[in-house]
Amino acid sequence: MRRLLVLAALGVTGILSAAPAAGAGAVGPPGGTIYAFDQAYQVVATPTSLPDRGPFDTIYNFPDCPSCASVSEAAPGRPGYNGGRWRVVEASGITTQLTNADAVLAAATSLTDTGTRFVCPLIRG
Repeated sequence: MRRLLVLAALGVTGILSAAPAAGAGAVGPPGGTIYAFDQAYQVVATPTSLPDRGPFDTIYNFPDCPSCASVSEAAPGRPGYNGGRWRVVEASGITTQLTNADAVLAAATSLTDTGTRFVCPLIRG
């Protein structure tokens, strides 16, 4: 019985010590998906913050749908795209994934500018 407890303790210790090593092997910044014009784009999160000056495109986040990806009003190759300079707007009342800004504007019960500005390129997925 004592040998079984020692083996169990060693197994748990091995799992806990392996978890940080697995995370440490990940290379590169975090990423995700943003939708624009019904197209999925990949993003690379960069630690940037910009002052509220110059042109920005709007990216919508959904506080009522934590599993939903953000939606952009602009994309590469579209007129007016500002190269990944974003202002973040929370679109409340949306509980399912939308994939274009027109649908967001039609479905949102309120829009709130968060004051967040950042740079993040969209990469066609």
